[in-house]
Amino acid sequence: MTEPITTFAPPARGPSARQLVILVVILGAGIVFTALTSDVSRISEPGVRLIDGQPFLPEKAGAWAGGEMTGLTPDERAILPSDTEGARRIYKDPAGHELFCSLVLAGRDVTSIHRPELCLRGQGWEWGGVTVAEIPAAGHPLKVSRLDAVHAVQAKDGRTGQAQSVFVYWFVGKDRTTPYHWQRILWTTMDRVFHNRNHRWAYFLINAPVTTSQDDTMQVITRFVQDLSPALTPDAAQP
Repeated sequence: MTEPITTFAPPARGPSARQLVILVVILGAGIVFTALTSDVSRISEPGVRLIDGQPFLPEKAGAWAGGEMTGLTPDERAILPSDTEGARRIYKDPAGHELFCSLVLAGRDVTSIHRPELCLRGQGWEWGGVTVAEIPAAGHPLKVSRLDAVHAVQAKDGRTGQAQSVFVYWFVGKDRTTPYHWQRILWTTMDRVFHNRNHRWAYFLINAPVTTSQDDTMQVITRFVQDLSPALTPDAAQP
């Protein structure tokens, strides 16, 4: 007669080291998320110039003349936090160069500013990658993120082509400047968690159409930023 086979369950073990690490990461993320979404009592000063409490772009910057200053569009105001502010102008120089400059200033909500690639992709722009360029400005180098982008366009006769533009952007906080979205998020998290302070970031975006080459267009943007930057500091003279 065959003896019945008896099986025994292995002794219970505690969580593995990997499981513990995952648990710690999840708990840490929960703590950070709670801190970021809770009310922060201290508000950091912006790192850009304000006029009557609003972000400002000068009417003239060196040889550049600015058009009418506008703010956020109704669609943007519908989706962004109510205390988000913006300023925009189209600038032209005597040589016929033209570019668009946008400044968005965050309020208390950290969602006021996001990666610009998200909006540009939604507008139909495509690019190969993001590079970091250095612009000598206001006595110290300014690092900016650069995108050489193309957009499909259709002529009235039905033919299709491509429009080319160079986009540059960077983020400005109180005594802080970075071309990196991740670094802005890191600094924001540290300020909120460890200092109970909401860092009020500003986001600059410049768009210039390519007329000769992308590098020539980047040189045009460089000259514009060098002319514009002295007027953007909080201690700049009143217009």
